[in-house]
Amino acid sequence: MKTATGIKTEDWNRIIRGLLDEGWVVSAKYDGFDAGIDYDFIILRDGKRTIEFGWDNWMEGEIKATEEILEEITQKFEIDFKYGKPSNLTLPLIRVTKINIAINKITSLINNKLGRLITKK
Repeated sequence: MKTATGIKTEDWNRIIRGLLDEGWVVSAKYDGFDAGIDYDFIILRDGKRTIEFGWDNWMEGEIKATEEILEEITQKFEIDFKYGKPSNLTLPLIRVTKINIAINKITSLINNKLGRLITKK
């Protein structure tokens, strides 16, 4: 895995939209109150292929994927990436984000089930 860093916000968003249009699906997304404002994190999947996207308002976008996928993105979107040490796609941040995503999904499921139970009574 390799990480492209310092990606302009407009390009970062354009890449995500383009990949979604091509059939990639969101398998995880940060949905905190500051999503898209101060911080963002998205995982896209296409079969077994995965791309992690991290972004913050200060360092802008990062993309972590295999060299093959990053080369495909470079060609499709005509962007020359700079590679370096990530600030948003670090293992501790990814773990915390994935835990928050899981907690939000579980909370949503519980609320849905409780809502159905309450309306049945």
